[in-house]
Amino acid sequence: MPMVMARDTIPVVGPTIPWAQGRIAWQSSRKAGERRGPDAVMFPGKRVVITVVANAPRHPDMSFETGGLTNPTVCVSQGAHVTLKVINMDYGPGMVHGLVITSAKPPYPLQIGRHPPHMLARIAALAPRSSSRLHAARYAEATVHFVARRPGQYYYVCPIPGHALAFHMYGRFIVKRAPMPPRP
Repeated sequence: MPMVMARDTIPVVGPTIPWAQGRIAWQSSRKAGERRGPDAVMFPGKRVVITVVANAPRHPDMSFETGGLTNPTVCVSQGAHVTLKVINMDYGPGMVHGLVITSAKPPYPLQIGRHPPHMLARIAALAPRSSSRLHAARYAEATVHFVARRPGQYYYVCPIPGHALAFHMYGRFIVKRAPMPPRP
């Protein structure tokens, strides 16, 4: 996976994809999971794929979108093997975004650090799209795999300095306790 250094020395990771692939991923992310109320989405099963788009079209600036919702509560089952894909559709200087899943609760400091407490997953930073024209641009993406072993409440957070603090670029990530097997 290529690694480039951004101006402020934050690593920018990930290959880029054209609009056609980005659009398909964004559209599939809008339909993924099962809606649980107005601001939550459940990804049931033992193997789940969650696509998160930073600054998706028709969503507020400085936000994450998945399941068609802005910064929703995301729920998975304990023991789920999670494939988390993040695509940055933002544009402009400094519009780098990443995603960290941590047990650290808001409010967040200016910078959450490279290794926040109880980190489940980390995508350091993704460069902004290559062009102001949505259909002509290439989009940085990265994927991480992890197992949601410990039940509890976590948060997915943009680790770029100031994004979580000033713009509330975060949401809850809940690992639901697996039901106990029946006793013989």
